Amino acid sequence: EGRGDHIHDTICSGCYSGTLRFWCKDCFGTELCCHDCVVSTHTKNPTHRIQEWRGSYFVTVSLKKLGLRVQLGHPAGVKCLLPKRAFNDDFTLIDTNGIHEIGLDFCGCETAQTHTRQLLRTAWFPATTTDPHTGATFRILEQYHILSFESKCSSYEFYHTIARLSDNTGLYPRKDHYEAFMWMVRECRHLKMLKRAGRGYDSAGVESTASGECAVLCPACPQPGKNLPDNWHDVPKENGTWLYALFLAIDANFRLKRRIVSKDSMDPSLSRGWAYFVETAYKTYLQTCSGNTQQKSTCSSHNAVNMADSKVLHGLATTGAGTIDCARHNMKLPNGVGDLQKGERYSNMDFLFFSALRGRCIDTLNVSYDIACQWHKNLWQRMSTMPLDLRLDHLAIFVRCFVPKFHLPAHVLTCQTNFSFNFSKNVGRTDGEAPERGWSNINPVASSTKEMGPGSQRDALDDHFGDWNWKKVVGLGATLLHKMTEAKKEQEAHQTAFQELHKALVPVSTENQDYWPKKASY
Repeated sequence: EGRGDHIHDTICSGCYSGTLRFWCKDCFGTELCCHDCVVSTHTKNPTHRIQEWRGSYFVTVSLKKLGLRVQLGHPAGVKCLLPKRAFNDDFTLIDTNGIHEIGLDFCGCETAQTHTRQLLRTAWFPATTTDPHTGATFRILEQYHILSFESKCSSYEFYHTIARLSDNTGLYPRKDHYEAFMWMVRECRHLKMLKRAGRGYDSAGVESTASGECAVLCPACPQPGKNLPDNWHDVPKENGTWLYALFLAIDANFRLKRRIVSKDSMDPSLSRGWAYFVETAYKTYLQTCSGNTQQKSTCSSHNAVNMADSKVLHGLATTGAGTIDCARHNMKLPNGVGDLQKGERYSNMDFLFFSALRGRCIDTLNVSYDIACQWHKNLWQRMSTMPLDLRLDHLAIFVRCFVPKFHLPAHVLTCQTNFSFNFSKNVGRTDGEAPERGWSNINPVASSTKEMGPGSQRDALDDHFGDWNWKKVVGLGATLLHKMTEAKKEQEAHQTAFQELHKALVPVSTENQDYWPKKASY
């Protein structure tokens, strides 16, 4: 932490004239240099951390105080004839190695772009569009973006980690830029979602984005015009229309609650139903169902059914979230996520179910729900109260309801027979428990999202659901290959077991009726 091998050096090796006083913590090597050299060599690295030797110790000093001015709108090192300093010459930049004071000059030439665009062209994201005096580098926004997905690190923890990299002694209090950092994070991930969905190429603009258009779709689910043959609709049922069946799984998560913080008018969502959360029509429909009483369960005493209207709020704006997933590949469906105001009410889950199916052209639909034995009753009657664009032609669709395999033993015997995947054809080895696997990924986010406003929470969860779907898409090839390899091994094992059983059986003559078992009575 001292001058190391350069303790006896006195002349700067860069200019051979200056006094050795400065070294950079972020540049390669530990050589010291003079004042002029440290400024000139950091023209393209204004966020490096500089330390000055004070005779017996180093002291952190900013490049701004050393005289470095960062000129935007021109190549690095080229001065503008009409420079305009940042507002009050006070610009703060958040980077991966700390929070920095920057001596910033905007270009004031006649052909100069706006201050916001000049910052973006430098890969700095401004916190405001008018007189920006706070920004963040693209790299720190991307770093936090990925880190929040993988470690579920909150923005508060991340920001204060960066702040402590700037000063871990507490002797030099800095202005808090946490709120500005949150603005930039939210805006940046929203813009990335639009960019990745190709919305920048639409001549009609971002405003023409359709509901669910920015969601990452499951490439293995049936999507006419994308992954199905042109004549898929004309295939006879006996020839395998089950190949084009859609498997859905319904579930609710009561960890994703939200406290009464702000309101929609003060904190609206930026995406407005463009990804996974449903649009404003959801709340409008729920208001029309507010007086409806949910029918009690005729199966086991399911709390999801019997306590749907009695969920304790205690300062909560929402008690959780309901979701519609792809039951085979465990991906969130567009417009298949919504807030729960009380418990797992049919009105909430019905809207999410029909919203996720809107615009889909399917012939066969398999639905997995842990209370499917109760939920499926009067489903089409309840559908008649939905908005017209959500209603299905259920007479033209073959619909089956199932209870997930892990939840099935909690049901009465009749349900265990009628709603079992194991006793149904053309469903493979589907277990219907896909949503339960996804909760382990999203639950750690709940500790931070529960303190957000309504729009901020929806945007944050949309972002995490999009990353979950993307990782599923990236790993789908390896996943399917693994499953096919395992299926081949299991097929060979079962064939061997069946052949051994078949050889061990003694042929019985049909003329001897005593060998036939009597018909069981029920």
